[in-house]
Amino acid sequence: MNGIGTYILVGLAALLAYESLRAIVLGAIRSRLYRSVREYLDDNRVRLDRYKFMQKIIVKHELMNDAAVHQGIIEHAREKGAKIQDVQDQVEGYIEEIVPFFNLLSYYKLGFWVANSFLNMIYEVVIDRENAEKLKKIPPDSVVVFVMNHRSNIDYILVAYMLARQISLSYAVGEWARVWPLEYIFKSFGAYFIRRRYREKLYHLVLEKYVQLISLQGVTQGIFLEGGLSRDGRLRASKIGILDYIIGIKKNPDFNRELVFVPAAINYDWVLEDRPLIQEWRKGKEKSGFRDHVYTLFRLVGKGPLLLIFNLARYASGRLKQHGAASVSFGDPVFLSEFLAGEKRNLFELPREARLARVQEFADGLLGRIGKAIPVTPVCITSRALVLLAKERLTKTELSMKVAELRKKCRAKGGRLVQGRAFESSKKLMDGIEREKRDRTKELVDFEEDLLEFEQSLETVEAALDVLARRKIVSIRHGRLLVDKEKLALLEYYSNSLDRLLG
Repeated sequence: MNGIGTYILVGLAALLAYESLRAIVLGAIRSRLYRSVREYLDDNRVRLDRYKFMQKIIVKHELMNDAAVHQGIIEHAREKGAKIQDVQDQVEGYIEEIVPFFNLLSYYKLGFWVANSFLNMIYEVVIDRENAEKLKKIPPDSVVVFVMNHRSNIDYILVAYMLARQISLSYAVGEWARVWPLEYIFKSFGAYFIRRRYREKLYHLVLEKYVQLISLQGVTQGIFLEGGLSRDGRLRASKIGILDYIIGIKKNPDFNRELVFVPAAINYDWVLEDRPLIQEWRKGKEKSGFRDHVYTLFRLVGKGPLLLIFNLARYASGRLKQHGAASVSFGDPVFLSEFLAGEKRNLFELPREARLARVQEFADGLLGRIGKAIPVTPVCITSRALVLLAKERLTKTELSMKVAELRKKCRAKGGRLVQGRAFESSKKLMDGIEREKRDRTKELVDFEEDLLEFEQSLETVEAALDVLARRKIVSIRHGRLLVDKEKLALLEYYSNSLDRLLG
């Protein structure tokens, strides 16, 4: 018996030693990770919203004690003939579903690493530092909302990655992501969940009060103004639900800060889901249910590792091919105070329909700014040239001349041309011409600029054809470009992304 007892004690001691060692090692790793995250945040002066770290129980307490929510519970119970306690439990369930739990390690270690690896493996992510300078126009104590177009399911990743050195974004995410492990991942990134087509009045009251609560506390948010992915490449009509909730915070006498909306325009040379989106466009039937969203997302998740393995193999052999460029452009910040100051009557004293009509006009204005700020990627502008030329066969010179014409038009309208690594040599030449302008005649400078512009147009066409040829949309035979008639819809899709900019 003594021998058995000894073995048990030794086993318990070993287990205790293992657990102690594991706790020490995990604690050291966690401490080191947090320290590296803190150093990253300090080095880049990243703006952190403190309220994101608030415990969910406190957020729930604030919402449950909101006078409007309390009244909503009473009215709902009366309408449905339900017990007050049952309706309170229902509201607590809504809060549990909506409210996230932000985690620094998830966002700045796991999230940033995955985004950096995934995006840069698939795309050449082009960041225009000069364009991003517009964000410095925003007063530091403002509440900032990024309003974006919606091109792909990876827009969430791209915009968060592009802004990681400045801020962390809280997104409104649809119910399609409420599956394991996506729900845990998104909530740890600070995303809050919404039911887009759920019409219950009490639910929307709780959602409105939560959105206004985080706005009151200065949390930086990101919302997709279209409410869904573009099917034909054009911007969709703007949706005002979440936007109206955010604007409503101005009614609160405790809110005395500036509310600023930043147009963020997203574009790609290759949208990973473009084929199923175009099929829906051509059929005139949009699939946007829970199953379709989850299917599309997991299709991307499944495709990602395969692309990673494929590209790693190509990288090892020196033949790595990315899916072209991906980029985000920022429009000038829009201050809500300026919009409200221009109103003839107090916006919040108008009847509901009249108020929503004015909010709709505000949203449409933001969407127009997004359209004009859209990044002009090589595939998009080349696709537009091909659609306008409407030829089955043409030379590369013809195409380059049309692209040069469109590039000039883009510049005249303040558009941002996306120029990645392929343009480095011509950009250096352009910088040299700019520096030496004073020492040369105007005629010589104009000639050099025209020559260089055509060179950059040719580089644009080459970069675009690299992608289009790999997708078998365009082929090159005997020095001529041949467009596949069956894939014209793809060219139209990418061309349409520039409609708001080029008209």
